[in-house]
Amino acid sequence: MPVDKTPNPPDIAAALRSVRWPLAAIIGLIFALTRLGETTLVGLRPTTPLINALDPLFWGVLAALAVWGVLSWAAAQEQRYRTAERHMLDELQLAHQRLQLLYELNQRIASSATLDEVLDYAVTLPGELVGARAAAVTLYDEQGSAFIARCVGLTEEQLAVARSAVGLRLDQPPPAKPEALTPRGPMPADLRRCLVMPLVEGDNAPVGWIECYLNDSGDQASDALNALTSEFTSLLITIGGEIAEAVQGSRRRAREIASLVALEQAITAERTRIARDLHDGVAQSLAFLRMRVALWEDWLEQEPERLREEFDALKTNLRRQIEELRRAIFALRPIELSQLGFAGALRRFVSEFADQQDWDLELELSDLPPDLPYALELAAFRFVQEALNNAAKHANARHVVVALRVVDGGLQIIVRDDGAGFDPGAQGELPGARLGLRQMRERAAALDGRLTILSRPGQGAEVRVWLPLCYAREAVATSRRA
Repeated sequence: MPVDKTPNPPDIAAALRSVRWPLAAIIGLIFALTRLGETTLVGLRPTTPLINALDPLFWGVLAALAVWGVLSWAAAQEQRYRTAERHMLDELQLAHQRLQLLYELNQRIASSATLDEVLDYAVTLPGELVGARAAAVTLYDEQGSAFIARCVGLTEEQLAVARSAVGLRLDQPPPAKPEALTPRGPMPADLRRCLVMPLVEGDNAPVGWIECYLNDSGDQASDALNALTSEFTSLLITIGGEIAEAVQGSRRRAREIASLVALEQAITAERTRIARDLHDGVAQSLAFLRMRVALWEDWLEQEPERLREEFDALKTNLRRQIEELRRAIFALRPIELSQLGFAGALRRFVSEFADQQDWDLELELSDLPPDLPYALELAAFRFVQEALNNAAKHANARHVVVALRVVDGGLQIIVRDDGAGFDPGAQGELPGARLGLRQMRERAAALDGRLTILSRPGQGAEVRVWLPLCYAREAVATSRRA
């Protein structure tokens, strides 16, 4: 904090107190002499000699007391004014320090790109805030278990002893508001007390807490612990809320980055699969046909009757390769969500795909919410696309059902066919088998969702994907705030 170099104003109250007695004596003497002169010059004669002697003295003392009283009252008023002014300046300085601390907190949080940077600053904050000699930051993980995220000034063994002394446990929630805890047992490193500051964002559940350990050697620490005023408690609650929001925001950003990385990996793997399918399927078939054409040139003169069978096989092979090319083209076509909307683009894609495969299609989109986030629409489209590709390549189906609906606070995607089916448990034993299903499972996990495969050999297959709506909306809100 900057040092206030403003010179102190003169102490008027002390000056008034120092001059009141001399000034009162001088004024009293002047009054006494004036009274004595009046009685002598005017010729007034008091009734007795005693009164004649005491009359000037009486008026002098009375005047001195009056002056002393006025100066004492003025000094007292000046002292009260100075005290009130000093108290107001202290309050303004304290408010300035707290605003400066909040500003620094917001700047550090805004410039922190990762959770580690947020925690590195959070663990040093108690030293600036209450002069803590040691501090620890405890957070809850996704399973609700508390763990030590940062600790300074104490080893893990000393921290365990300090927590036991003040009654803090990892399996119990922190206090609902900032609270100063008095130890009931010995504390390590000459520590005397602990200030617990919960990390709570609004009305949400706490994400953790900060423990500030002090040894009471200083006015700052004593004031913080002995008098948790409403203003100081409000400051601690505000700071705890800011740090909690930063922790949650860092975690959301980490999930989003992981989702983007997983999505990019899935897209790369999908493109690799399409390229491999084209190479192993269409390219190999066309190369084989080129060699067969060279053979047909000899048959034109030697065995012309065999050409009819070869042409029939050629038409069958070409039809199969055309279907493979159409599937690859469909997989590479841009998604028309911006032009047709999610439901319209999905309906068009599924219908055209079913027409190509000569499927009997059953499409159910009536329960779709109107405000699906774009990230969720894109993911749902990719899931339907991959499931239909797998059905076209492996199922040999005649009837396909595609349904999207809201179930248990999430978007459920169902793709069901009446094809050949398979054993989901046995697929993992085959190298390279069902690569599309593995990519779908990884993509669902990256979006905090889940994928379920229901199938038996000869009884068709059903792919179920569930994606949470709440996480998608949080991701959109976070990106908009950023």
